[in-house]
Formats: sequence, structure tokens, C-alpha cells
Amino acid sequence: MTNDTIGFQLVTENIASTLDEKVRFADGALASYNFIVILSAVAVMVLCKQFAPGRLGAIISAFYRRSDTEKMTREWNSPTSLTGFLMAASYIVLLALFIQKSVLIFNSDTSLYGGADFFLKVCLFVSAFVSVRYLFINVNGWVFNTQPASQHHATIHVSMMTSMNFVLMALVLVLTFYQSMICVILGIIILAVIYIYRIGKTFIDLQYLIKNETLKIFLYLCTLEIIPISVAFTMAFRLIATNSVL
Repeated sequence: MTNDTIGFQLVTENIASTLDEKVRFADGALASYNFIVILSAVAVMVLCKQFAPGRLGAIISAFYRRSDTEKMTREWNSPTSLTGFLMAASYIVLLALFIQKSVLIFNSDTSLYGGADFFLKVCLFVSAFVSVRYLFINVNGWVFNTQPASQHHATIHVSMMTSMNFVLMALVLVLTFYQSMICVILGIIILAVIYIYRIGKTFIDLQYLIKNETLKIFLYLCTLEIIPISVAFTMAFRLIATNSVL
């Protein structure tokens, strides 16, 4: 065997030992509609700020000022207004995108959870969740003749969704470029703090509007807020762990 043959074998052996195949996922389609969702939510916020700054500001301030909430419920019904509808629609698509990215980070099965079909399914689920809760709030107010309290509750809900939109836009934008479990956990904590604050504020405000009904208000919030969100978290956990919500 010549020196050239030996040298050629040594070179080819080194190349073979250093090469390592890497599996790369084609996520171009996922990124494309990610940007569409984020840019649409930003555009909605900009348009509302441009053409209805007073109503957008009132919805945001209602989340932490009871006087603003009472003033707004007297003057107009935010859940049925165009501004309120746009805020709710933005909340639904942003939350659905955040849920999809969280499931992908914890499960990483792009064939099941990486496509637009799964995103649309989550959108439908979140839409149904929000719509049924709003319907229940109004039916409860009509049955028990507590329409002012029910409208107050619905207004705070819209205000919370508007506040969460800012957080969700930042979260999904970060997760689009940097898939980090720490970002997901931090986002869940922030959203949970906002949600808990809303429940506490709703409880205090309803006590002010409906006097001497503390137990009924507590049971009402447990039925409408705590139990549904617990079921939703359980379904998400089972989806990540077993690829099934049942």
C-alpha cells in the first residue's frame, strides 16, 4: 500500500467520524402565520388607538379603577362595542398562538401541534370558552335580576383581555424567534397573576354592587371562573403528556 493510499484513508476516516446528521424541522409555514397573527393584533391595537382612543383608554383603565368601570357601564356597553369585540378577537388568536407554542415546547411533536389546523382548533376552543362564559354572565344577570353587576363583570373581563393582549403580543413575538421553556413558564406566571387579580377585583366589586351576598358571589365566581380554568389547564396538561385531552 502506497503512502498516498494511506493518507487518503486517514483523511476519509476522520471526515466520517466528525460528520453528524442533524434533523431540522421546516417551520416556515408556522412562522408565516405567526407573523400574520401578531401583525394583525398590533394593527387592531393601533387602529383602536387612532380612531377610538377614548374608548380604548376607558377599557384599559377599567381594569384597575372601579369608578371608571361604573362610568363606562353607564355610558356604553364595552363587550358589545366594536372596540370590545376587536380586543376580544385579538385576545383569542394571541392566546391560541401562545398555547400552541407552549404545547410545542413541552411536547415538540410538530406533526400534531405545529400546523395551522391545530392553531385553528385552539382558536375555536378559546372562542367557545369566552362566548359561553359571556353568555352565562348575561343569563345569570337576567335570571337573578342583577344586570348591573353582570355588565360590570363582563366589562372587567373585556378590560382584562385588553391588558393581556399587550403581554401576549410580547410573549408570542419572543417565542417565535426563541423557543424557551423559561419564557413559557414566565408567561404563564404573568398571565396567572393578571387572572387572579381580575377574580379578586371582580369579587370585591360585586360585593359593593350586591350587598350581603358574599357566599353567592363566591360560588358564582367558582362556577364561572375557577372551575372552567382548572378544567382547561387539566386538558392542556393531558394533551402535552398523552396527546389526548380525555
